[in-house]
Amino acid sequence: MRIDDKMRFDLNKANEAASKKKTSASSAESASSTSGSDSVSLSDSAKVLAGMKNTLASSPDVRTDLVADLKSRIENGTYDVSGRQVAEKIVQTSVEDLF
Repeated sequence: MRIDDKMRFDLNKANEAASKKKTSASSAESASSTSGSDSVSLSDSAKVLAGMKNTLASSPDVRTDLVADLKSRIENGTYDVSGRQVAEKIVQTSVEDLF
């Protein structure tokens, strides 16, 4: 495959066009922010959702205490789950997925 200066020129032209768009967009943003006439208001439910999102983001993804307990029970051989419990959980999850 041959790469020549024409391809390089086209890439430079595209990069210049992209930088011009960024410059014009940032100048438009600064012009709109200095006018002071725009405002945003959030509904109460949006505020509640934002609070919930922050709470979820701050909570750990893994419950280390539960994992440590299960790990020790498995290593000790005291962790026992019956086939009935597994089947019930599969059915419960399937029903929840339907609704």
